Amino acid sequence: MNKIKKKLFAEIKNNEIKYGVFNSSEDSNYNLIHSLNSKNDGIKYGHISDFNIASKTIGEDLNKVEKKLHCTFDKINIIINQREMLSTSITSFKNLNGAKVEKRDLEYILNEGKILISNENYKNKILHILNASYYLDKKKKDKIPLNIFADHLGISMTFISLPKNNIKNFKNLFENNDLKVDRIFCRPLTTCIKLTNYNNNLKNFFLINIDDELSTISYYDNFSLIFFKTFPFGTNSIYRDLTQLCSITFDEAKLILQEYNFKIKNKQKTDYIDRKFFSKSQFTKISLSHLREIIEARVCEMLNYIYIKNPNLTYFKERQSHIFLAFENKIFQKNLGNVFEELIKSYSENVILKSLILDDVSMLGAAELTFKGWHAEALPYVEEKKSIFSQLFSRIFQ
Repeated sequence: MNKIKKKLFAEIKNNEIKYGVFNSSEDSNYNLIHSLNSKNDGIKYGHISDFNIASKTIGEDLNKVEKKLHCTFDKINIIINQREMLSTSITSFKNLNGAKVEKRDLEYILNEGKILISNENYKNKILHILNASYYLDKKKKDKIPLNIFADHLGISMTFISLPKNNIKNFKNLFENNDLKVDRIFCRPLTTCIKLTNYNNNLKNFFLINIDDELSTISYYDNFSLIFFKTFPFGTNSIYRDLTQLCSITFDEAKLILQEYNFKIKNKQKTDYIDRKFFSKSQFTKISLSHLREIIEARVCEMLNYIYIKNPNLTYFKERQSHIFLAFENKIFQKNLGNVFEELIKSYSENVILKSLILDDVSMLGAAELTFKGWHAEALPYVEEKKSIFSQLFSRIFQ
């Protein structure tokens, strides 16, 4: 009889933490059995702004979850995206001198790469190591070339890291509520993992995450993350523009964009925002066309930085087949998603563009990585006082 285990996850957002509890059996199957969205005023832009408020709210949240499920938790996995999160790609080689490729050769290359990245980014801690591709005598291989004789072996790897102090702060926050942080996941990566599960034919694609305060572009080649960058702006930038240029409050701007759908450009410039939305501000005649102009200007600026004029993406654009545009805000995606889509399509006519809502995608991806692993992740977890690759090859070479 399979023993059921429960694991607790927390997705850190802006002013909010989303919790998820999964159960799993010995056959690695898992299910989301409970979720909780909690406002947390101690968390701003994915960082801890007020430790006491954040800790108190987490304690209350944990109590709710444990009462609901009639169990206690002493460990937690967290999913996070911060501007300081860094991706570094390298290719390392080893001379084989005619010997056959063995597991220890791959272990050697991965270890050398980790040492190099750790020395260069000594203030950061590695969260993920991803294998992109393998090279045998300068010829690219999609799979691990074990037991093949060659002179040179190479591995292209991507390292995802986060400043050590950022990690310490979150560990301290949860430990203050008797929760040990088991693992920290990169949110754009976990989003991709579940996305590729839904789309098995995907190989080379961009994923653009538009959150409240952050936006991220990531590129995947052969199902593995090659590059990503996070920018310090999101959908709230549009709300702020409307407050400044239309003399309305932030809450009024949000209500207006929830009510009006901008999927079709308004041809009647005489259509104005209804008076009912001006609950705190003085009523001003604002046309829908003017509102759209403000929105389009901000979206254009955002996408220029993220994708259209990003100099780091030139090579990747030649290989892309799909672009996924993922929104954190459901209402925003429904009423304004097409503004982003139209602009991207005007610069990438031959690319398949799909828009989606994140919902539980990131958390489900983290669960997939925890319970089943992912073919491209070389280093599931680096534990202190334990051999770096003690868990590595049992998963890769099964």
